Amino acid sequence: MKIDQAKRANVVVTGGAKRGGAAICHAIHDRGYSVIIQCRESSLEAAKELAAKLNSMRLDSASVWCVDLSQIGISPPPNSENTIGIVANASEYRKSHLGDFSNSLDQDLQTHLTNHLSLIQLLKTPLMANRGSVVAITDIRTNRPKKGYLSYQVSKGALDAAVRSLAVDLAPEIRVNAVAPGPLQWPTNPEYSEERKRQIIDATPMGRVGEFSELASAVCFLLFDATYTTGATIPVDGGRTIYLV
Repeated sequence: MKIDQAKRANVVVTGGAKRGGAAICHAIHDRGYSVIIQCRESSLEAAKELAAKLNSMRLDSASVWCVDLSQIGISPPPNSENTIGIVANASEYRKSHLGDFSNSLDQDLQTHLTNHLSLIQLLKTPLMANRGSVVAITDIRTNRPKKGYLSYQVSKGALDAAVRSLAVDLAPEIRVNAVAPGPLQWPTNPEYSEERKRQIIDATPMGRVGEFSELASAVCFLLFDATYTTGATIPVDGGRTIYLV
């Protein structure tokens, strides 16, 4: 894609206001594309601040789309007529188990799977016209589940399965891939104990947690560079999924 086209083209990043999502927005913007930053109400101020920062670097290159993906039914984002990519990053990480999964499964499926499928459907025309790309952010826990997060892992697993199905259904016009992150920069709400941090690092062959910039780099590779790759998942986990301890 030529530079003048890139300036007009955009990528929609769900859950783009903070942490890994914000890093992904920055990396896409650095490539010369505009970004549409999806957020929910609780992250609106952070999304506005990020958009303002990106727009100060390049005029009219970032906008905010505030919508709750846990609710049924969405409309296309404003100014998405020339979308070339979607990053399905929005996520809700909360505990659940067999005894109470019905309280969270519907919302988790809506957030992780259903509304991302709806978004792809809504933007299918520009994605096909631009021979675009979709990257889903899944989780290494879909294959190595953590106790006590039933509905989260079921819904992320459904998104992972959708990646492969869509890769077949939408080829050759649209590529669909995934990035499965492992331990990245420590969460702050709630914070991990020093003991828990040490357990995670000891179980990670690279001996550290990853940076959000490393997640964003893998996303951009699949979005823009891996033009003969579809239906693939890249783990960004420091080797954790291959290391049994």
